Amino acid sequence: MGIFRGHTTTIRGNKIADFTVSTAEYGAPVPEILGTTRVSGNVIYYDDFTAHEHRETQRSGKGGHSKTVTISYTYTVAVLMGLCEGPISGVKRVWVGKEIYNYPDSNIQMTLWKGSQDQKPWAYVTGKHPDKALPYTGLAYMAGVIDLGDSGSMPNYNFEVAGKLLNTGDGVDVNPADYIRYVLDKVGLSKVEIIGLDNYRKYCAAADLLISTPPDETQSKSARDIINEIAILTNAYVFWSNDTFKIVPLDDRTYDTWTPNRTILYNLTADDFIPQSGGALVTYQRKDSSEVYNQFPVEFINRTNGYEKETVSYAVTDDIVDYGLRQASTTQAHYFYTKERAVKLAESLARNGKYSRNKYTFKLDWSFCRLEVGDLVTLTDVNCGLNKQVVLIDSVTEGTDGLLTFTAISRPDGEYSEATYDVHETDRPYINYNQPAPDTAKPVILQPPADLTQNGLELWIGAKGTADMWGGCDVFVSDDNEHYRLAGQITNTARIGNLAAAVAKDATTIEVAVNGTLLSGSEQDAQRGNTLCWLDGECLSYQTANLLTNGHWQLTGCIRGQYNTSAVAHAAGVPLARLDTTLLHVPFRKEDVGKKIWLKFASYNIFGSGNQSLADVKAYEYTIMAYYIPPVSDLRAYNRYRQMPDGVARYDLVVTWNPPELQSYLSGEVWYKTDHQQAQNVTIKEGTAADKAGFDGEWIFGGSGKNQVVIPQAVVGDTYRICVCTKDEWGVSTSPDTAPSVDILVAMKTTIPNVPDNFSIEFGSAATVAWNEVTNTDVAYYEIRYDAHPGAETEGMLARTNSTAVTIPLTSRQGKLYLYARNALGKYSDAAILKYNKALPPTPKAPILTASLGGFGVRAEAIPAGCAGMNVYINDDANVQTVNNSLSYTCEAGIYDVCVAYYDMFGEGEKSASSRVTVKIEIDGDMIKNESISLAKVDQAIQETIASGGEAGKAVKIITDNLNKEDGYKNYTALTQLNDAINLRVKANDVVNQINISKESILIDGNKVHITGKTTIDNNVIVGKMLAAHAVTADKMDVSSLSAITATIGTLRTKTSGARVEIKDNLIEVYDDNNVLRVRIGVW
Repeated sequence: MGIFRGHTTTIRGNKIADFTVSTAEYGAPVPEILGTTRVSGNVIYYDDFTAHEHRETQRSGKGGHSKTVTISYTYTVAVLMGLCEGPISGVKRVWVGKEIYNYPDSNIQMTLWKGSQDQKPWAYVTGKHPDKALPYTGLAYMAGVIDLGDSGSMPNYNFEVAGKLLNTGDGVDVNPADYIRYVLDKVGLSKVEIIGLDNYRKYCAAADLLISTPPDETQSKSARDIINEIAILTNAYVFWSNDTFKIVPLDDRTYDTWTPNRTILYNLTADDFIPQSGGALVTYQRKDSSEVYNQFPVEFINRTNGYEKETVSYAVTDDIVDYGLRQASTTQAHYFYTKERAVKLAESLARNGKYSRNKYTFKLDWSFCRLEVGDLVTLTDVNCGLNKQVVLIDSVTEGTDGLLTFTAISRPDGEYSEATYDVHETDRPYINYNQPAPDTAKPVILQPPADLTQNGLELWIGAKGTADMWGGCDVFVSDDNEHYRLAGQITNTARIGNLAAAVAKDATTIEVAVNGTLLSGSEQDAQRGNTLCWLDGECLSYQTANLLTNGHWQLTGCIRGQYNTSAVAHAAGVPLARLDTTLLHVPFRKEDVGKKIWLKFASYNIFGSGNQSLADVKAYEYTIMAYYIPPVSDLRAYNRYRQMPDGVARYDLVVTWNPPELQSYLSGEVWYKTDHQQAQNVTIKEGTAADKAGFDGEWIFGGSGKNQVVIPQAVVGDTYRICVCTKDEWGVSTSPDTAPSVDILVAMKTTIPNVPDNFSIEFGSAATVAWNEVTNTDVAYYEIRYDAHPGAETEGMLARTNSTAVTIPLTSRQGKLYLYARNALGKYSDAAILKYNKALPPTPKAPILTASLGGFGVRAEAIPAGCAGMNVYINDDANVQTVNNSLSYTCEAGIYDVCVAYYDMFGEGEKSASSRVTVKIEIDGDMIKNESISLAKVDQAIQETIASGGEAGKAVKIITDNLNKEDGYKNYTALTQLNDAINLRVKANDVVNQINISKESILIDGNKVHITGKTTIDNNVIVGKMLAAHAVTADKMDVSSLSAITATIGTLRTKTSGARVEIKDNLIEVYDDNNVLRVRIGVW
């Protein structure tokens, strides 16, 4: 190039290849917005992520011949963001990053689709990607092509959405009454009336308690939870009452267009209350002022502050001054979006805390069943100092005795109406206590599931009268319809009846006709069986009970098949009973199953008199059946392949199941048939194929177990029909014909084995590995290796087994193991890999040492898991190994230092600190005491025998040998027992060895007497001739002093050489270290 020619430098920025979005979530619920709130949106579609190239040129050098070209990129993307369920009113503010714009605005770069049912797809997608163009009917969304700048990620978008029902409130928020009505309509309860809804709507509007859906509600909530939360925030009760919902505001203050309820229904007095435990008519709980909260914080969403969470508090200042600050937990009020409404809620909580500190409990009979939550009554009880105290009922509970228990809270003083109902009569009518009792209606006799009884052997009986004045009945039973005995007494009317309309096995709503009243419960009550009913053999519980216009009860939210009964279809008219304490429980014996009995019900009136005669009442016949036993579940069976040592293949059938939830469950009994049973077990039936004839034969017992049984040596090619019968701890089991069953063909499976799962290792005296069985093929064996070369006969192969656990010879504390499954065709699975690391055994504490006769005992802490035993070190040289944590060691007298160390299969850990023990060779005094005790026992036994007066001969002689031989008298043994002596002797020729015990002495006589063991001789009885010559030598003498009248000694030396003293006959000599005689005294 020329001398003045320039050059071009190009600088290229990094180009982003992928679009990053942080607000896309698959499967996220689509919110529905009532009122106005802020949502972040969810990216449901994006496309056409495009990089736009930008070039910038700068010239340099003399004459501008050189230039620099800078290449950069900006990006755009087409995005569609879902907001909520439509249609909505619109979008107000939009947050883009940190900037806020009022929609519409070009800076937002997106357009709103309100979510109508007839909305069209986004035109951009229709034009560019028609196959992806969707209208998203009923979904409100924003869409547009967004300029991302030089970033590949999308900015954070948030939208203020004006949703539904804005016309019910102030144009921004919603009236809670319409919010609740909308929620119920959405869940299919549009036909259900809400009593008091208009009054509640007026209250919320007058009190300015308007709400909106909480922002970014990511968790789905049940309608029940939503309504309860709104009711709490607006100080109201919502409950189910007589086939309708009822809503009652609890506020006691008057607003411009709304006045609270001040109508008293009853003036309750001592004549109305049913005594409670202890005889009290009304009990109450009162919180002291020092225990009541005096500051109530409320967390709300502040719309004016960008929908940020804020907290306000209402403080009772006078109470704080007197008792100090006691703050309640923060109330979450995310349905409120203004500070003024949050303050009203906090103030309402403070008022409730003040006036609800007194809580009253009382019982009434069913004549007051019209009382409901939210009603006002007055309480008068002189014992509690109550005189027409106005209270508001906040709960009603039906007891098993048919009585109603109420709780109520106090209300502030004010102007209230007179009682609507006056139930106190001044004149008492004459009552005839001896009126004849009406008959007992047809009873319900049932046998409940075993888990509801004491031992599974009970009849439950429910009864009611045919007319008023029925007070109960005496129940008599007979097994021959002639001789009756009293079985029990029914004192309360049972709630019994029948099914009014047929139901399917999966129905959760049923209609029944019963006497009495059924109270509703909660979902938890139904789950726990608190509303339990019996329907022709099935147990079920319900959530709500609604009285229909035809007098029937509709039970909804039913949980079917409880207590291991089966949920089945029922025809109309089958019997039903509410299982409560009104039912009589009559036990029977196991031997009574199958027997026929007769029952009679002799009524008496409500005063306990007017009893019916047995001769005048009907007998009901009943056959006692075996009680219901639930079946097992999840019955499974699979083939297990085994190869015998001779190469013959065998197949076992492994049967597993889940036991029922039965407390008295004992085991599952396995029975089976095959389609090709032996001829003697086959029953030929018309219409049955020949290759299935075995299934018509008898069941064969295959074993029993908790949850698994193995049927060995199954026949290849046969199909096995296997069932499992439930057996309880009383020996009763279900029938194989009705028990769950499964068919399985015994045949070779050739698929590649699955990887064995749950591969684990345990360390003890050896290493044991275990895993779950592979069942997808015929496994010939499992192979455990150090390496990943299955089948190789190398040092890497540790073990082969056809079980699911094996002990392997590991040599290292850490390593990696490979487990393979090999099928019958030689195909291996992929490896299951296990890394292990066995730590050193822990260091034990110093052992506890106990000295004993001729040894000592060693006791350490328990052997830790993963260790095989311990090594015991004695004086650093002796090493004793034991698998226990204690050891008895025999040794000579001396002082011993002992320490221990745990060991495992790889070696031992650190040694413990040492302990010291001193061993003395002597007979313990306790041993002599035990000898005395033993002799005393023998003496006692002899005395008892003598005292018993048992017959005894004058002498007992036993001689063993043939004395009739010519020399028989020379060799024999004899035991002679007289009344004053015992003699035991052995004679061999002229030698007689004998022990003779008499009242004068004990003689031990023999040619040779050998005493082994350590011997103690009392009372200085060792005298002349008892020690042999040279028996006592110097090494056996250890005395502090030795004296004698005369002694003849030879030479007495202090040492054998060196400096010493020697004493000889009439002479004493002293030597120095060099053995030189230095002193001599005496005669020499």
